[in-house]
Amino acid sequence: MATQRRLKVALVGLGRLGAIRARILAYQQPRIELVAVCDTKPGTDEWARQNLPSSVKHFVDPEDCLRNGGAEAVLISTATATHAPLICLGLDLDLHVMCEKPISVDIETTEQVLAKAASKSHLKFLVPFCRRYDDSYRAAKVMVESGSLGTIHAVETTCLDQQDPFGFFVTFSAQSGGIFVDMGVHDIDIGRYFLNVKEGLANPKKQVNRVIAMGQQAVYNDLAKYGDCDNGWGLIEFANGKVLTTHLGRTLTNGFEGMTRVCGTKGHSIINGNSTINRVEVRDTHGVRTATTPDAFVLYDKSFLNDLAEFANAVIDNKDLTCTPDDAYEAAKIATALQYSFRNKVPVYFDDHGLPIMENAQVNSHHQ
Repeated sequence: MATQRRLKVALVGLGRLGAIRARILAYQQPRIELVAVCDTKPGTDEWARQNLPSSVKHFVDPEDCLRNGGAEAVLISTATATHAPLICLGLDLDLHVMCEKPISVDIETTEQVLAKAASKSHLKFLVPFCRRYDDSYRAAKVMVESGSLGTIHAVETTCLDQQDPFGFFVTFSAQSGGIFVDMGVHDIDIGRYFLNVKEGLANPKKQVNRVIAMGQQAVYNDLAKYGDCDNGWGLIEFANGKVLTTHLGRTLTNGFEGMTRVCGTKGHSIINGNSTINRVEVRDTHGVRTATTPDAFVLYDKSFLNDLAEFANAVIDNKDLTCTPDDAYEAAKIATALQYSFRNKVPVYFDDHGLPIMENAQVNSHHQ
């Protein structure tokens, strides 16, 4: 009996998400073989030794890892500011690339990366948005496509993180691009996923009319120095008249909540409207309560299995990816425009080429 081919993958980044990815790659993907991991932080070699198969090589230099790790594909799970150069390095070394969102914190760099990916058409390039790979969101998508909800005219989302007593994301904001770019890009993508924003366009290049955003530093005042906020609200009007609204937050006290309402003319679909981690209720002298999902990694754990399976199948069987680089590009343009709108207190309009017009406003570096 012939042995099934397995995709040899190197993982760059062993942070919070990277560690989750490493275990999945090593133990839960039958069509993937994790051959190498890389992280510059001291101690990650010991973590890899204790948690991964002994065959997995540990590197401290990404280029050394990609050149000499024995991989044919790379999964990038590092800080946002490093994504673009690592993607380009992987493509230049003729590796298939999967990279956590976003590609970059600015549109110009994103365009450069996408141009390089297009020039390497024999390679697969995936920027997975986890909600697209979540079974609940996929079930709602079937309802949308069947027409049972009628015409989908609006989507509302919330993505609310639990308060972090250490405020890690505050210092991370300097390189994350801000809450709309780093966190909101998921909500933007899922809105596009349900709204069919390419439908009925006189100019296919222009998918968005305008966006506007506002925000607060309700708990973490130091975010102001980075032009960022811990609660942000965004409103996107697409060129075909459909609307997406989103609330992003990092100040929830009970856990994580991430809800999406898909608004149709015949009915609405609410995904993750209840943030409980299971169906257990505690009834005691404090009243009736349930345990909340602690973070998005737990809520979307199955999606990390699904996106890696799709990536492996796409490479091994030469199948198309359901989430395209163009999806990442369109979401990035909107996210960048929302961050700019928040920082400058102005709406951002999109031109006939589908690009946000952002060069005329003055940056306000004071408390937003």
